[in-house]
Amino acid sequence: MRIEENNVNIDSSFALEVQKRSGENVFLCYQCRKCASGCPLREMMDSSPTEFMRFVQLGMKDKAMTDSTVWRCTSCQTCTTRCPQGIDIAHVIDTVKMMAQDERIKVDSKNVKAFNVIWMNMLKHMGRIYELGLVALLNMAMKQPLKGAELAVEMVKKGKLKFIPTIKRSASMRRMFKRAKGLK
Repeated sequence: MRIEENNVNIDSSFALEVQKRSGENVFLCYQCRKCASGCPLREMMDSSPTEFMRFVQLGMKDKAMTDSTVWRCTSCQTCTTRCPQGIDIAHVIDTVKMMAQDERIKVDSKNVKAFNVIWMNMLKHMGRIYELGLVALLNMAMKQPLKGAELAVEMVKKGKLKFIPTIKRSASMRRMFKRAKGLK
């Protein structure tokens, strides 16, 4: 991704604020791209987790907070697990998401809202994410019901994607949703 000079507003205090709030040293990222190569939602994001980390490092607050990466990341921890520097990248992304919400930054994508609604409803009712169902429901919301169908078939055949969901509604998950409802 190439960013033109006139689109860059560098603010070093942003990187330091993200580091302070997340407890993660964002400057340890040396752009190896291991996080991006493992991200299951990379195709749905404007930028990879690697690029996102660079936006944070450079203090590109506007870009980081409005990029779809911050809104489409599911915190699956794949990037975090793959990071050779031990950076909790998913937590950094979540931190920036919270900062954007604190500043009431609006996202202009209806797909992000649909994704978040589907995601939270799955967590609430199933206790975990059912990937095949998530993609199918999101595709329906985007009016592209067959998008990626051939890939899904191959993944199911190879056992990489479960055809039938696992339901684990734990008591802790129910308590979490009850507490969150009480905060509204």
